[in-house]
Amino acid sequence: MASIMIKKAGEGLISQAHRNADVGPTSGSSVVYEILNVPAGVSVDDVIAAFKTFKPADKKYEYDYADLSK
Repeated sequence: MASIMIKKAGEGLISQAHRNADVGPTSGSSVVYEILNVPAGVSVDDVIAAFKTFKPADKKYEYDYADLSK
């Protein structure tokens, strides 16, 4: 199981974040999230696609991959 860091920009663009990025709000208008327990064979693009339909809670920046499909 892997973890993938993704960044959601203020205007809504979602992309992969640097693996050393700190989770939470950035100095700009972006927010970095860590998606944990991503199964082998699931690509970054798959995680980003799942996150696009996910509504994250305020002030929570780490989610299990299984949470994205609920």
